[in-house]
Amino acid sequence: MSEPGSPPVVLTWSEELGKRVRSGDWADQGVSTVQKIEEAAAAGRDEVAAELVDSFMEEAKVCYRVYAVWWDGFRDWLAQAGVEPHEVPGASFDPEPAWAALGAAAGTLGNRLRIGLGTAGLEELREGWRVLHDRWVDEIAGVLAFVAARFGEATLEDCYRHVLEPYIQERYMPYDLRERSWEDTLYRNLYSSFEAMRGHLCGPDRRGDVELTETDDAWTLSFAPCGSGGRPEPAELGVTTEPHDWAWNEAGVCHYCAHCCFALELLPAERWGHPVRIVDPPLRPQGASGTAEPTSCRWTIYKSLDAIPDGAYRRIGRTKPD
Repeated sequence: MSEPGSPPVVLTWSEELGKRVRSGDWADQGVSTVQKIEEAAAAGRDEVAAELVDSFMEEAKVCYRVYAVWWDGFRDWLAQAGVEPHEVPGASFDPEPAWAALGAAAGTLGNRLRIGLGTAGLEELREGWRVLHDRWVDEIAGVLAFVAARFGEATLEDCYRHVLEPYIQERYMPYDLRERSWEDTLYRNLYSSFEAMRGHLCGPDRRGDVELTETDDAWTLSFAPCGSGGRPEPAELGVTTEPHDWAWNEAGVCHYCAHCCFALELLPAERWGHPVRIVDPPLRPQGASGTAEPTSCRWTIYKSLDAIPDGAYRRIGRTKPD
């Protein structure tokens, strides 16, 4: 038990996730870790602020590891498709030096916070991660646009299935309803959603803020923008031009955003009958120019399987199981 006047615990161990996590209710999880660092430092909770820098880097690491798996997968698929190495978009991109520099900056910031020297360097850390993150998203978007142009839009399905399989095994098989109940997955589902989207630095100021709405049946997380496929910046962002089950049967879904349909809905439904989360993606009806301002993205996590509407299954070409 905490002594009177001692700082509140903001990091705690999660047996479910096997790592330290932020405590707090779901509304509080929508507050960026950048803001939490600032608040802790302003309140003189130096050690808490320093540990939250580690939490910020954990959020960034989630995205980094995902992209690393994908990057290897794309290059492997392209090689199998007969694409010469010099033709691969982003072939010279190497994220490791920038990531190493971020680790060093985070360590320096944490040490400064622990001795009460304030948050100088926090904005540079956030911006450094944003630049690396956005560069990697753009490189992935470039590869997807290349695949669609070279082999046809429909080929993105085969490409994504190849690229995402290791990612599905690591990150989404814990939701396998053949092994555990829907209710047992809810904490993991919600916390992992907040953590990842804080890592994507979503929100208008790109700090990692997530909007939350709760109803009797569900929690809905909203991102404006999501920080990755929802950003208006990329100039060469390919989008679907015809309906596909793997892109919610919508035109105007950016190729990058389609990974959410695969990972959160279609592949889980193929394996155990139900999606993990229901996504209302940003659409770009003006095409691939990147000039259209995308709408907000929303993820809905239903509190029970029964609450998932029939339409969520129909739009990925499936029927809700009895």
